[in-house]
Amino acid sequence: MSHQPDADGFIVVKGKGRRRQSARSPSNAKQSSGGFYSTTSKPTRKATLLPDLTIERQVSEITAKKIRLLKSKFYASLDQVIDAITVFAPEEIVCYGIGSLFAGISQWQLALVLALNDTLRAPIHAFDPVATDDDDLTMLRRFSVSPIAKDEQAKRTATKRTLFYMPHCEQFLYENTVSANWSPDQLGRIMIIGNHFSRYQAAQTETQFAEASPHLERVLPHLSVIDMPSEALLGLRHCPYAFSDTQY
Repeated sequence: MSHQPDADGFIVVKGKGRRRQSARSPSNAKQSSGGFYSTTSKPTRKATLLPDLTIERQVSEITAKKIRLLKSKFYASLDQVIDAITVFAPEEIVCYGIGSLFAGISQWQLALVLALNDTLRAPIHAFDPVATDDDDLTMLRRFSVSPIAKDEQAKRTATKRTLFYMPHCEQFLYENTVSANWSPDQLGRIMIIGNHFSRYQAAQTETQFAEASPHLERVLPHLSVIDMPSEALLGLRHCPYAFSDTQY
């Protein structure tokens, strides 16, 4: 695995050996009614919205962020990631942990997966326990994203080639996804965009990591990893930290 010492970039991870790979530490865990999902604090709608802001305004904001992404040096630097995802050719995309779409970080994260899917044209499904009210579900549907009806705790078993888009999720959710697909054939069906697994390992003793995440511990040496580029390439005055510590 390779990773950068700065705070920028998702990673995309996939098992070695079958196809070319390409599409990045835990802090400030946030608990919601459905469990821990995001490791980056995302402001709630009440804390960030003015009374006159509407769903249409948020939809426009997400659309603008997607356009900004597509025109940015950040997106131009995703060539390895895009190539790898294209070779993998996911038949569906499952998003966990994006959060409420009334939050700027969440909007950037959704904008990226929508941009990546412009060429993939795969069905997208999403769940976050803080994004289950009617307004969030309406916004997801506006972007042709199908809300997942129940909290799967990221234990979905892939029945087809599946890209799991899991920005800033908790360690146990990555463990759940890997363990739910624990066979050579199943692991060959999944690709993950998420946090650096190795940084979870580095933050614990070997025994702690192996006990908490036995499947991550066993799969780590066999992963191919690509870091996401620095968010500075978005050309924004302030980085949104939507893709910090993210890898493919």
